[in-house]
Amino acid sequence: MKPLLRIAPIALCSLLFGCSWHSFEIPFFEDAPSSSAPKKQDDAFESVVKGGVSPEARKLLEEAEKYWTASGECIDPAKAVALLDSAIKADPLDHSPYLLRSRALADLGYLDDAFDDATKAIRLSPSAEAYATRGLICLKQNHPKGAQRDFEYAVTLDPKEPLVYIYRAGGAFLEGRKGEACDDLKQACALGRCLPWEKAKKEKVCR
Repeated sequence: MKPLLRIAPIALCSLLFGCSWHSFEIPFFEDAPSSSAPKKQDDAFESVVKGGVSPEARKLLEEAEKYWTASGECIDPAKAVALLDSAIKADPLDHSPYLLRSRALADLGYLDDAFDDATKAIRLSPSAEAYATRGLICLKQNHPKGAQRDFEYAVTLDPKEPLVYIYRAGGAFLEGRKGEACDDLKQACALGRCLPWEKAKKEKVCR
């Protein structure tokens, strides 16, 4: 693994999001799997598969989700996108495949397409998770104001959704608001998603 760069905000974004931060390519996520084979998740990464979708779409969604680790990292976004393309064809009115595909497309660098998918997920089901995901993509597009709007609205929808605080922390780190970022990571941990907070403490970015 390459040494931690001195530019702490960028390194922390890679740490938080579990994927290569667009334009920077910092391989910081130290517990990323070495194999691209699908991996079973544990309870720390909540499934987005909901009831009410077609059996075919549900099966494809479950297969795609296996490419995400418990910490939220997609280990093979290209394969995940292919499965999610099929899931959307099977059930174009379900928000879940759009939401997952937006994350995978962002990992591949297709940020405009990722933004569009997150927006479709919001239109179909305006959840805090969907707004948080679009906020993350706005950060990757270097649109911090748009990201902040989405994060703020996500909190009003569900103040107990930990992803909102994890993604919002990335924006705070990038803008040099370290105290606010650490507070958000701590809050996410209190809500059940502790890996980013633990890593930030381990690297002595937060205490």
